[in-house]
Amino acid sequence: MATRTLKNHPISHTVARMQELLGDKALQAAEISLDEAASFNREKLQGLVKSLRSLINQSAASSVSETALNQMNSNLQYVIGEITAFISNGNSGHLANAVNHADQNVLNYTWAFLPRPQQHLKADLGEIIDSVQERSRETIAQLETQRRELEKRIGDLANEINDQDARLNELDETNSRIKAESAASIANLETIFNRNQSERDNSFNALVNEAKGMLDASISTMESETLELVETLKRHRDEAARIVQVVGDIGVTGNYQNIATKETKQADNWRLITMALFAGGLAIAGFTFYKFYHEPVTPTNTLAIVVRLLYALAIAAPAFYTARESARHRTNADRAKQTELELASLGPFIELMRSEDKDEIRKSLIKSYFGRQIDPHEIKTILDSGAAR
Repeated sequence: MATRTLKNHPISHTVARMQELLGDKALQAAEISLDEAASFNREKLQGLVKSLRSLINQSAASSVSETALNQMNSNLQYVIGEITAFISNGNSGHLANAVNHADQNVLNYTWAFLPRPQQHLKADLGEIIDSVQERSRETIAQLETQRRELEKRIGDLANEINDQDARLNELDETNSRIKAESAASIANLETIFNRNQSERDNSFNALVNEAKGMLDASISTMESETLELVETLKRHRDEAARIVQVVGDIGVTGNYQNIATKETKQADNWRLITMALFAGGLAIAGFTFYKFYHEPVTPTNTLAIVVRLLYALAIAAPAFYTARESARHRTNADRAKQTELELASLGPFIELMRSEDKDEIRKSLIKSYFGRQIDPHEIKTILDSGAAR
């Protein structure tokens, strides 16, 4: 540095700008003094400016680091920006951001200034006293302003209280008048109500007596009609029970009849298929016998005969399965027909018996119709039939 002091360095102008901004009226407002955090941040920034100004004024150019001063000056620009933003919108968060940035990026460069000799302590003490006096005057001015505002508000509140007292007196007078009018109206309503109540009681007693007589007559009529209706319902119940019994028998037997018809039709179809397969196999076997009957027996003819007979056997083999299916459906049809005949004749057979005997017969037939095992379906060949005979 060419100069012996730091007054010409950019940091001197930056500190002067910060001091100017901190003296703005926005930072001296009463709201800042009442806000503990904002007041603390303002005082910390003011102390930073005074400390930097003291270091700049009392340090020689040869005893500082120019690089550190340049870096400090660059970081102070952000602090100036946050203070300017607070003056513009009044958001105290800008002050907090400025203090945080100064703590992290400004104070750590104060090593640029060499420690001052002890004899300069008195000059710093005078600056501190001046700072305390200046802040005291600012605080007193702010308290005086707040006192005047409180006196004004107290006067306004006193006027409002007087107005409210006047309105309260008016309301008391209105309330007294309304009470008197209400008492007169209530007395009049009680007189009218008592007179109407007497008339209503007489009318009500007359209506009750008349209704009682009509009710007694209606009860007698309803009792006689109810007895007749009960007898009619009993007669209809017995008839309905018989009809339901008949309909139930018809429904049950009709279902077995349908089953028998369907099973018979299935048995006939399977029988036709069986006959067709047997006929096809016999036809192939007969054609083979006819074709090779007059020809000499050779290995070639023998192989052809065997192959054709195997074809005939392959065609006729499924006939055993179709015959079994036909027998199964025929068995089901016979069982359904038998069950239909038994159920259809059960009602007429036990109609003239006692109720106890009817119930006993129905109970004994439960095992015959429910829980029976299905009989196996067997196909008997001609040899089996001959053995049976």
